[in-house]
Amino acid sequence: MSKHTYKKWTQADDAELVLMREARVPVKEIAKTLKRTPSAVANRVIVLGIPTSRTETKLKPEWWKAMMWWRKE
Repeated sequence: MSKHTYKKWTQADDAELVLMREARVPVKEIAKTLKRTPSAVANRVIVLGIPTSRTETKLKPEWWKAMMWWRKE
């Protein structure tokens, strides 16, 4: 008999995940706290649309775009 390994995400889990991501806690630490795998946490971040550090660094402020009007992105 196979063991059921998937645990459903509750609203409390989602809320804790959002708070921890806002505090910039690493995914591995979040996974330990929520007793999930790092890949499960990373996938949930994508599903919920929580900005990751990668997407935050790609976004340029408006003043940057205004200064670089002559450059094509």
